[in-house]
Amino acid sequence: MNKIVPSIYTLIFLFVISSCDEPAGPAGQAYDRTSMLEFTTKQTIIPLYEDMYEEAKRFDSTLQIFAISPSNEHIQKLRNQWRALAFSWQYVVMFDFGPAQMSDGSLFQNIGTFPVSAGKIESYITAKDTLFKNFDRDTRGIYSLEYLLFKDSNATIQTFIDQPFRIAYAQALSKNIVNRIETVLNQWQGSFSRTFIENDGAQAGSSISDLYNAFVYHYEVLKNYNLGLPIGKRAGQLTSEPMKVEGYYSGYSTALLKAKFEAIRNLWFGYARLSLLTSLSAKGFKEYLNSVENGPRLIIDTEEQWNLIGTVLQSIDANLPLQNMIMSKDPQLEQLYVEMTKHTRFIKSEMSSLLGISITFASSDGD
Repeated sequence: MNKIVPSIYTLIFLFVISSCDEPAGPAGQAYDRTSMLEFTTKQTIIPLYEDMYEEAKRFDSTLQIFAISPSNEHIQKLRNQWRALAFSWQYVVMFDFGPAQMSDGSLFQNIGTFPVSAGKIESYITAKDTLFKNFDRDTRGIYSLEYLLFKDSNATIQTFIDQPFRIAYAQALSKNIVNRIETVLNQWQGSFSRTFIENDGAQAGSSISDLYNAFVYHYEVLKNYNLGLPIGKRAGQLTSEPMKVEGYYSGYSTALLKAKFEAIRNLWFGYARLSLLTSLSAKGFKEYLNSVENGPRLIIDTEEQWNLIGTVLQSIDANLPLQNMIMSKDPQLEQLYVEMTKHTRFIKSEMSSLLGISITFASSDGD
């Protein structure tokens, strides 16, 4: 019922003008948004999509080897490569606009949907259907591959041997991911990057607006669905639902949560990866805020809250699956959710107002 991405993305987070108050006036007109957009395009978006594309191709190549010779050695390599692919995905998922908006839904919807439907995946395998001519996005993508590879570590290889079409289905999933990432990357490397950089206004439909709304939207996904849904914080939930974490079958749920937080935070600072945080040339929302009245004050508040959230996350063992922490009612998760909820004020309400950028998606947060 609480299926993440397709239903929530389509029904709750539709990209329409929300009921939030319009921001006050054209703020930050003196700021060089073109320079920020160029930096973000060339130093963040394109390199991260390139990383994702390379990981997807490596996974696909490893899968072809496994298909020819299914063995313990090869499946371990395949699982390791899946992990690299899933972590690379955390850094590009927020750039789900422009080329990532496809005729049959967004990249996020088509390769990032979680939790998956095990029953429907098995039914498509039984029917030998790899056409993906349906809206069952919870049967394809990164987390469908996870289900096939990690569901039962002891029996996985034998299951693939006994059901040859299972490998064919995995290969179709993998090719679908590679092709979609390649399509998006090619457009960013081509003419779209110039279009994106030159569309440097702050109004709805501008590149800054697309970037900012994607940043806030995926922060809300992180708070509400990576964390809030499985711990039981969504409206109508009577209890926690640990199986709805991202990365359930692999056990990487906590590590993936941390990676997605880092990726979203880094976009605010203007860096592609944590290793680049010492760079003096970064251009992101922090620098943009510094150019507007009351921006420096908001920067202080925002950085303090980033640090508070980061401190809680650092105290959580990345190797301990999030679902295990939920089942043991670990109080750190409640603390994390509270701190993440507090942060919405700074990066959504106040930041939107100071920069004069409208929130162009409807959310269920009530702000």
